[in-house]
Amino acid sequence: MCISSRISPVSQPSNVPLLQQQMRESMLRLHGPLLGGQALTAALGHRTAASLRQARRRGQVAVPLFTVPNRRGWFALTLDVADWLADMRSEVAKEERDASPP
Repeated sequence: MCISSRISPVSQPSNVPLLQQQMRESMLRLHGPLLGGQALTAALGHRTAASLRQARRRGQVAVPLFTVPNRRGWFALTLDVADWLADMRSEVAKEERDASPP
């Protein structure tokens, strides 16, 4: 089943918590508690691991990244990424509401 078919568009602020919960559940089911590698790169909107590395060096990654002993690369909690994605979507919805005429 496609994830997007279970997530309704956010058009009102009251839908943000619902979207956040749906994102959390879907991403946890797909990825488990940790995101790393290509899944993390894609979830944060980067095309390549190199672009994510550069953003991390510049301090431009919005979620906390960390290393795991005996594992290569950087990781993030799936819930942190899901919350960040829902927050980004709610900002767009707010901008759309503010831009529309009364």
